[in-house]
Amino acid sequence: MNQLSLSKRVDMEILHQCVSKILNVRVNCVENWGLDPIVCKSLNFTTEGIYRIHGIVDIMGKEVPWSLVVKIIKPGQVEMNDPWYHNYWRREALVNQSDILDNLPHVINTSKCYNVEEKTDGSVWIWMEEIIEDSIKIWSENDYAFVARQLGIFNGAYVTGHTLPEQTWICCNWLESWISGCKRYASDPTIYYPQIQRRLDLENIWNSYTYLNNNINNHLQALSKLPRVLAHQDLSRQNMFINTYQDAEKVLTLIDWQFLSISGLGEDLGKLYGVAMSQGNIQSDQGDYYQKLLFKNYIEGLKDAGWNGDITLPRYGFCVSVALRSAWEVPKLIKLAASSEIDLNVIENLTRIVSIQMDLGVEADRLMRDVNLWEQEYIK
Repeated sequence: MNQLSLSKRVDMEILHQCVSKILNVRVNCVENWGLDPIVCKSLNFTTEGIYRIHGIVDIMGKEVPWSLVVKIIKPGQVEMNDPWYHNYWRREALVNQSDILDNLPHVINTSKCYNVEEKTDGSVWIWMEEIIEDSIKIWSENDYAFVARQLGIFNGAYVTGHTLPEQTWICCNWLESWISGCKRYASDPTIYYPQIQRRLDLENIWNSYTYLNNNINNHLQALSKLPRVLAHQDLSRQNMFINTYQDAEKVLTLIDWQFLSISGLGEDLGKLYGVAMSQGNIQSDQGDYYQKLLFKNYIEGLKDAGWNGDITLPRYGFCVSVALRSAWEVPKLIKLAASSEIDLNVIENLTRIVSIQMDLGVEADRLMRDVNLWEQEYIK
């Protein structure tokens, strides 16, 4: 949709209401305003577009700038109409209409929601505060350590007394649902594996993947036994912002709560780490180093929240969350390796990522017995 036709769909009454909320003063006329698309590294299937609306209003003779973000979501494939599905298309709108984000542990900031608008064409417009990071830069080790620690405090709050929300549209089987989606939309690796070029030795990865794939249900069952926490489950770089307001301490802001779930302890950190490597924000040749950095700080965050439980539990959640990302990564790798036009740099990078996933899968196998024993003792 072009910007001109989209601009005509803007409800000016809602725009006036939102600008009034931003400036904390009644605004009845917004004359000078514009709309620009926000380019994202990847868009959810349910997202039609994300736009920045901005302008200037005259308040008592003074020109005051304002800006906000509108996210347009729409129905997708049939499974996206199911509230239990990991990518239920209305979930982000429902999150913003509820009080869930107002009651998060204090270490997580979120963008304010000004309005959730139902359009006659079936789409939903979410009018939100624009979050701008202090500086657009590559995150340092300290930045990742900070985020992991805040995430630990956030997750840890729910295993030390913070009440979990009970809305029925919150996903309670996120990883299982995501894997099901991968099987539906990823290429079939069994078709491409026999076609792999001889110079590419992926036999060990293939055998490890096959073993892990055959044991997915055992891991999902063990994962369900972990302590339950509220999880974001979409911690890509584009959804996380670090800011320092008025010389105070650093603040972590998370946006895009479409994948909000109740998950196992450690899962959210695994998603953060796995996506960061997949998107190149953590280089795959530094994967082992950042794995240790993130997990160490996550555990410190759990302790900050008052949790002193068995470290095996979040470690298992982390390992399984990363390892089972192979449900998407391995089919992609195998198809690329079977292609007649091979980009060896891409293949080598993806091979390193998948190798880390397979190593964590082996570790998860070792830890699964301890998780099952912990649950038995916990029930007693």
